[in-house]
Amino acid sequence: MIRIGTNREPVTVTLRPPYGDVTVTLKRLTTSHYGEAQQAAQAILRNDAELLNLLVKHDLLPEGGVKAWKRMKDKDVMAYAAFLSGIGVWLGAVECAVRGISEWTGILGEDGKPAAVEREIIETLMLDEALSHQITTQLDQAARILFVEGER
Repeated sequence: MIRIGTNREPVTVTLRPPYGDVTVTLKRLTTSHYGEAQQAAQAILRNDAELLNLLVKHDLLPEGGVKAWKRMKDKDVMAYAAFLSGIGVWLGAVECAVRGISEWTGILGEDGKPAAVEREIIETLMLDEALSHQITTQLDQAARILFVEGER
């Protein structure tokens, strides 16, 4: 069976426990959105100043702080590549979520009020591996529907 039209409407999903009180409304990302997300993540990884700011902001530096990061970058290429690989996975998830999440419920800010869908909040949320996995899985499922229907 071939479908003639595509459903580009966002989808709202309830996440699985322990995040069952969180709903996320997701845009249906296309192949070009995923490409843009990966390019944005790679651009951050190539920009030492921007990358370092993110690492400091989210406490992601290796033990020993900036000096250890610089030493690893300059003297231990394999360790640095492994480190960047992990950071790259996180950044890829962040960039997809920035493009794909249009709204959410059940996510509160420090003041106890609903948190706005903003990049900084998404960066922090996507550090939780289980939450990141659920969101990226849902983004992927929403996108697959478009791909099946012929929208790329």
